[in-house]
Amino acid sequence: MRRKYERFSIFAAGLGPALGLIAILLMPLVARGQGGRMTVSVGPAGADIIGTDNVAIQKAVDRVAAAGGGTVVIKAGSYLLADSVRLASHIRLRGEGPEKTVLKKVPGARSKLKLDADYGEMIATVEDASGFAPGMGVTIVDKVSREGWTPSVRTIVSIEGNTLHLDRFLQMDYSVANHGEVFNTFPLVAGFNVEDVQVEDLSVDGSRTGSGILDGCQTGAIYFFHSRRMTIRNCVARNYPGDGISLQFVEEPVVENCEAEDNAYLGIHLGTGALRGIVRNCRAHDNGQDGFFLCWRVQNARYERNQSWNNGRDGISLGHKDTDNIFIGNSSSGNGRAGIYFRDEVAANAANRNAFEENTLEDNGRPGEPGYGIRIEGETRDLKFVSNTIRSHRVSGVVVQPVGIYIGPKADFIVVERNLFLGDVQKAMIDESQGGHNQLAEPRGR
Repeated sequence: MRRKYERFSIFAAGLGPALGLIAILLMPLVARGQGGRMTVSVGPAGADIIGTDNVAIQKAVDRVAAAGGGTVVIKAGSYLLADSVRLASHIRLRGEGPEKTVLKKVPGARSKLKLDADYGEMIATVEDASGFAPGMGVTIVDKVSREGWTPSVRTIVSIEGNTLHLDRFLQMDYSVANHGEVFNTFPLVAGFNVEDVQVEDLSVDGSRTGSGILDGCQTGAIYFFHSRRMTIRNCVARNYPGDGISLQFVEEPVVENCEAEDNAYLGIHLGTGALRGIVRNCRAHDNGQDGFFLCWRVQNARYERNQSWNNGRDGISLGHKDTDNIFIGNSSSGNGRAGIYFRDEVAANAANRNAFEENTLEDNGRPGEPGYGIRIEGETRDLKFVSNTIRSHRVSGVVVQPVGIYIGPKADFIVVERNLFLGDVQKAMIDESQGGHNQLAEPRGR
């Protein structure tokens, strides 16, 4: 027995160095966490990367991306962003809760152009460069090229005198005569050409004061472009000089349990070919224009149990080729014009084949500007409104939403059935359609 024990001891002792080597080799895999995917934390203290700005967060993202994917944990704290945090594929960016992890844009900086900034140049010369710094995200515009895809969103590489050197060439001409200017508006968290990405449990604050305002085509507090399978969950996007959440040219996006508030333009904006999206349990309120905006070619999406209130224009807006979408259990109240609005489009481009079930539309409109539960413009066709509740109240003696459903003269094939019209709705339905194919059941609940 002793001889066997001695042989075992010698064998185990011989394995010692080998086991140590194996442990060293396995350490990176252990650091990566479950499934071999790395986790890196960033924060003011007690983190893998110490820092409270976009540079620190970007280091963590780049480290995880180099390992093939994983999780970046942004610990509780306030982080100041001078440029975008740019995500990579297979990254999960996670805070410790929207009230604990807050990413905030640096204060606004802007200046007029001193010289014309031409297409293909990588510089912009401004009247006053004192508010800018290397590494800062900026946008170059003029009054002609200020919307859609015409602004140039860039990063300052260096500054010489009043000349800003940029990371990429300008995509348009911007002239002094057309009031060209530069300001530091940029996406706070952004994904370009990425897939399988998650952004969770954090807030982004756009510091609107002093910042130039842009629409959501190229920016947003949280922004994705030409990407697939991204999820934004339990995030707050507020106070941004543009859209709260903007997703352009995307497939299978999920926006869940998010809040978009007090943004200059739109709350949550799926647009430009967004396919098969899911937007659920989200809240969009007090934004300058629409709460939920479907832009060009938003198709086969599902909007479920969302709330939209007190936005400057419409609660839910559909238009150019926004087809085959389903809206179930949403509420839209107190918005400036309509709870649901269909924009004026020709037949080939209209928001056709959309269905609305069990939604609540209440008190949309403003004193002196009567509103609508639903307003259908353009040559829009094949819409279904089933089992929705449309309710109006008197506010200081005035009914701000006197019309339940308005169907414009060029709309047709509209189905309205089993809807409730409650309160002080003065006209449940106004049908000016000239097509003759609508199926409008008698109003219920009046």
